[in-house]
Amino acid sequence: MKLDLVNRLAWEGREKITPYFTRYAAETRWRFAFGAVEGHPAMLVFNGDAAKPAHFVLADWEEDRIMAIRDFLFAPYTLDAVDWVRLG
Repeated sequence: MKLDLVNRLAWEGREKITPYFTRYAAETRWRFAFGAVEGHPAMLVFNGDAAKPAHFVLADWEEDRIMAIRDFLFAPYTLDAVDWVRLG
């Protein structure tokens, strides 16, 4: 598995990436919603009750496993250049 925190770091391997999931699970100020960015499934991340996401996360899947994660936490400006939609 690979993790790319865009503009910050790139990690590979389950042991290195596990703290990433722990951090998101503990976060209380963010709300998460299913969405699409440029037609690709995405997790939209909102700050509190904001109407526009603060950033988004893309994941590449192979069968039932996540193979790669691209998290735009440190590149929020990308939302100004992409088409996104909240689903559900």
